[in-house]
Amino acid sequence: MSNILKTDDLHTRKMNEKLKVIAEELGKDPFNKKYNVISFDALGSEQLLQALNDVFAEIDSQHAIDLREEPPEETVMRMLAFLRILKYQPQADPSSFRQGLVSGEKYIIYPILEWCLLKLPDLKKRAYLARYLVKIEIPGDILTDPELDVMYRQYEDLIEEFKATHKEYEALRNSVFQTAELRKDIAAMEEEREIVTKKIERLKNKVEGHPNKDVLLESARRLRLEKDREQELANQKIEQEQAIARADQRLARLQGQLKDLRSASMGTTPEALIQRLEEDVKVHSYLATEKMPKELEVKKKQVANLEKVANVPALTAQDLEKIKKKIGLVNSEVAHLVEQRMMASDSSDDKLGMFRQQAAIVAKKKEAAAEKLQEMQQQLQQIKDDLAEKRAQLEEQGGAEGTVRGDDFKQYVHQLRGKSAVYKKKRLEVGELRAEFGVLSRTLEILKGKDAIISNMVAEMERERGVTGISSTQEQLEQASESKASLDEQKGETLNDMSAMVLRLNEKIAQRKAKLAPIIKELRGMRQQSQEVTIDYEEKKHAYDSMAAGLESNNAKLESEVRDMKRELAESESRMHWLTAQREILEAQKAMAEQEAKLYTDKGKGKSRRDQLQALIAEQEKQSKILKEDHKNLKETSVGSAKQMQMWKDLLKLVEMKRQCWDAPKRQASAGRFQKESAGERLEL
Repeated sequence: MSNILKTDDLHTRKMNEKLKVIAEELGKDPFNKKYNVISFDALGSEQLLQALNDVFAEIDSQHAIDLREEPPEETVMRMLAFLRILKYQPQADPSSFRQGLVSGEKYIIYPILEWCLLKLPDLKKRAYLARYLVKIEIPGDILTDPELDVMYRQYEDLIEEFKATHKEYEALRNSVFQTAELRKDIAAMEEEREIVTKKIERLKNKVEGHPNKDVLLESARRLRLEKDREQELANQKIEQEQAIARADQRLARLQGQLKDLRSASMGTTPEALIQRLEEDVKVHSYLATEKMPKELEVKKKQVANLEKVANVPALTAQDLEKIKKKIGLVNSEVAHLVEQRMMASDSSDDKLGMFRQQAAIVAKKKEAAAEKLQEMQQQLQQIKDDLAEKRAQLEEQGGAEGTVRGDDFKQYVHQLRGKSAVYKKKRLEVGELRAEFGVLSRTLEILKGKDAIISNMVAEMERERGVTGISSTQEQLEQASESKASLDEQKGETLNDMSAMVLRLNEKIAQRKAKLAPIIKELRGMRQQSQEVTIDYEEKKHAYDSMAAGLESNNAKLESEVRDMKRELAESESRMHWLTAQREILEAQKAMAEQEAKLYTDKGKGKSRRDQLQALIAEQEKQSKILKEDHKNLKETSVGSAKQMQMWKDLLKLVEMKRQCWDAPKRQASAGRFQKESAGERLEL
């Protein structure tokens, strides 16, 4: 219970802090709203949404709309899209956030207001940039039109140009000097001007008597003009080089597109192109007329179901149990109906069953192909977006340095041609080797066939002479002798290697013993020292363990005391915040009471709340008296009115009976006439 109270206190404290921040920020320019914590907390959902919309309008003037003149669905969609542009990260899940924004919940609106008000300058800048940098989404199939594709490329180039211009503007704005620095620079420039003026005067005095003074001055003036012109030409050269680089990039992109179009149209005829376009039209018409409406209907049903679920109040365990039982009954009914349908459709007279099944299979394949096409189109669009983003990053990082220029491309083509020539040569060699391999394998097959024939002939000759198997025995003996000779050689080599290895091992062992002898002597003394150190270590370890146990017990006591003090501190803080909130509420009530007392004592400044309530009470009492009199009059006249009503009802019944009596002879006469006519017709027949 205490944890729940602490959580509630913490949540209340956070909400109060947010309310203070929001009220303070709304009281500043450019909002100038006269809110305090209590008055802002008392706002309704519509007023909160209007306040949020006012903040959005300050960030972007397109949102300066009166919410009473806009449908709620459009308001929510507009706000969600704007928050997505501002990159706001909601703390709740998307569904509850959207629902809370629709209903104007405080726990959704307050964090948005606080975030927007604290980051107002940055958000203004982000909204301004988003107006020009958020690209218009155009489907890929529409971009196949060359004119639209060229326009979209121009649109992307304009976006990149806007990025570059904005970066230059920001750099210039950030590089502006302060007023003091400007004054210092002006003072330094004036000093330099005076120095230069004095130098010019000295130089004039020096050259005053020179015979070619005018010619030299004219030459100096021309030299200065030529240097300025040289600087301008250098700047123009840099600009032209940048323009050439951009034109090369665009040319490469257009050449790639042209190459793709040529490769796509290579080997095709007009009939094939028309057939391909007809297939594309059929696919898109199927998507637009059959698949998309079905998906849209499914999405609408899902949204309707989700809205029903969201609007349903909280369910108890009993409600859930009832719903489960109802679902079970419905499922059993569905299964029963399916069985009846299967039994009804299981007759042998149904000749269209096979065709229906085939049509269902074709429809499923069609839907699967359409879904795969949509997935591939989405992947293609994503790849195009990634490519555009990578190009933008490349241009931002190094401009056109990472792209292939004309000379580099020619060198690459030359290298590729050389490699292709080497590849062709190697491919011919591989072909020749394969042909030779085929000849040799054929020769081997022929020799194997001849060997089998000769072996059969030898076996026949052995059988005729009574020495069957002598050739195979001889071959086995030769193989055994060869294997024995090889084993003997291996054994001899192994024995020699083993003897040499033993000698080397003995030498190494002797060397190691000579090296280890002094170390072993030292080790004996070190072992004794190690035993002494181990005994000392055990004693020190025992003392350390006892000391650590005592310190741990003291530490545990101190930690328990610290936890108790922290808990008391948290409780005191929560109590303090609660009392602060109560004090603010009481101060507000006190201010209202003082205002009421001032208005009550000084009648000339306006009506007090008490006067207003008394006037309202008097008016209500008058209305009550009038209603009581009306009720009394109705009571008095109700008896006579009821009697008069009953008399009117009786009169109506009497008139109805007279009308029926008047109509009865007419009906009887018409019935008799009809019987006579029917009897005459029967007699004639």
